[in-house]
Amino acid sequence: MLVLNRRPGESIVVEGDLDISVLRGANHVVWLRIAGKRIAPSVLLGVTAISPEELRLEIGAPLKARVDERGVSVEVAGSGHLSVVRRATLSFLCRPGHVAEVGDGLELSVEPTERGHPALTLAGPAVGAQVRLAMIRLTKTCARIGVDAPGLRVHRKELWEELVAANTAAAGTGDDLAAPKPQITRLRAGDVPLPVAF
Repeated sequence: MLVLNRRPGESIVVEGDLDISVLRGANHVVWLRIAGKRIAPSVLLGVTAISPEELRLEIGAPLKARVDERGVSVEVAGSGHLSVVRRATLSFLCRPGHVAEVGDGLELSVEPTERGHPALTLAGPAVGAQVRLAMIRLTKTCARIGVDAPGLRVHRKELWEELVAANTAAAGTGDDLAAPKPQITRLRAGDVPLPVAF
């Protein structure tokens, strides 16, 4: 498990597709924004550790919710909707065995960890893998988050952007890669062109 300190406004990138931003932290609640190519709209999520096996989740801007024996299903609003403006949230407890389906293809669940911190598991078609986030510590200035994403690279967002920029610069632009540059040879004084026979 990779452990990172993130301040409000800083993000964690998982394999370039999943962006987890720390928005703020107060009163033992860490507010995250979960975004990705297959997560539309992005999900605002408040996470509070209640016990080693239980999290309180607060999902921002809910439109519709359905509760059954398996868990909760929530549809969230996009930017500009009244529930976003009013900062409406849906709050519920999540225990092992329960699944919260958010939007189209994001599944949230809880797993205990060996160190006694409950881990929030992100899975489903919108994520494409299973990513575990352990909320280890929250201070006034930052959140300490453990990230476990087997088989995927995990980076601080600023480092990921530097890697992408360096790789792009090394490879050149798409036009440079698509068409090979012709080699131009110039005749020097005294060079005689070879005769061509057909």
